[in-house]
Amino acid sequence: MKITRIKADLGLLSVTFFWGTTFILSKLLLREIPLPVYLFIRLTIAALALGLFSLRYLRQINGAILLHGTVLGALLYFSYFFQMWGIQWTSASNAGFITGLSVVLVPVFGFLFFRQRSPLIVVLGVILAVTGLLLLTGAQPLNWNKGDLLVLVCAVSVAFHVIYTGKYAPLHNVYLLTAIELIVVAILAALALPFGDYQWPDLRTNQILLLIYLGLFGTVFTFLMQTSMQRFTTAARTALIFAMEPVFAALFAFLIAGETLTLLGWVGGLLIVLGMIVSEMPISLK
Repeated sequence: MKITRIKADLGLLSVTFFWGTTFILSKLLLREIPLPVYLFIRLTIAALALGLFSLRYLRQINGAILLHGTVLGALLYFSYFFQMWGIQWTSASNAGFITGLSVVLVPVFGFLFFRQRSPLIVVLGVILAVTGLLLLTGAQPLNWNKGDLLVLVCAVSVAFHVIYTGKYAPLHNVYLLTAIELIVVAILAALALPFGDYQWPDLRTNQILLLIYLGLFGTVFTFLMQTSMQRFTTAARTALIFAMEPVFAALFAFLIAGETLTLLGWVGGLLIVLGMIVSEMPISLK
């Protein structure tokens, strides 16, 4: 089947849809499931599912794909860990919007660390996004709570993950690279299990079903779709589509848990989305 730009854009939009659902569902699960256990179960489900599917590609394993998959896995684990840690002290809407700031951080870090130049309009995008963050979390930066700051660390990890994926994913088999990445994430989650004072919970059926959903659709499907479809569209369009993730997060937080934002919060969210869109516009200011 030929992948057109429209089909690729729809595929990427589906990624933001499923990512948007994960914030509130994770927040609800973390009320009764310790963070290390949650991450281990979700990521192990994802690693097993894609790992078994990718067995047919074992002959393509080499040192380069192992290295790149390991780095991607480590970055992904940090993003999950800090996001899930932070979401326990902030709302799902805030977590979604702050994580979305990674779309702005990508061109900034790309220039700082890889000398990838972006148009001057990126500066406007960053200003809009930072202003939006201040409105979303409070009038002054000092009002940020612990959860907001932890999720911001997640956004930084996500930004480096996106940059690294864009640089090395085209060199390898999509399924095998993603499988190695998820296996590394699951191993790191397993290594974290002994740390912390908690008891292994008795999982109910509805919790198990949610964990399966998060493992398969919120993890395997989304990362495979992103890596596959991003090759058929431009970076600017990808960033614009990914700007919908915090919007979906706020929507599902309202529909599932009744979470609401203040008027300034919504204005801040709109500014963040606008900043993400503006920062990737293929326009150069003269």
